[in-house]
Amino acid sequence: MDITPNPLVIGLQVAPFLVTIVGLYTIIFKPMLQHLEGREDAIEGAKGRAQELQDQLAARTAEYEEKLNAARAEMAELRSSRRATALSEADTMVKGARAEADAEIDTAVKAIQQEAQAAREGLQASSAVLAQHIASQVLGRPVAS
Repeated sequence: MDITPNPLVIGLQVAPFLVTIVGLYTIIFKPMLQHLEGREDAIEGAKGRAQELQDQLAARTAEYEEKLNAARAEMAELRSSRRATALSEADTMVKGARAEADAEIDTAVKAIQQEAQAAREGLQASSAVLAQHIASQVLGRPVAS
């Protein structure tokens, strides 16, 4: 029994194996590896682009927030100035109305004082006559002043 391998049989068995390996490499493995590398590059590129877009989005969001805060501050300032203007106008109107009311009150007080003075004078004039008349009635005789 001979257990040494025959080089011709080994060569005949290795040759189809090598041809199959080379064929598989050129037909299947090489294009598949190129496709997987391209896919990996595309994924990495897409991740990079997504990160760039997120950075741009964060920058724009910060810019919009800044503009929004500036607009809010401007509106608060405008509202404050308008309110101050309205309050000053209202104060002016109240002062004017108060001045008119005070003038009317002063006129009414003067008129009442004049009427009271006229009534006093009328009562003083008629008080002497009335006193004589009452004294005449009480005493039962005419009283001269």
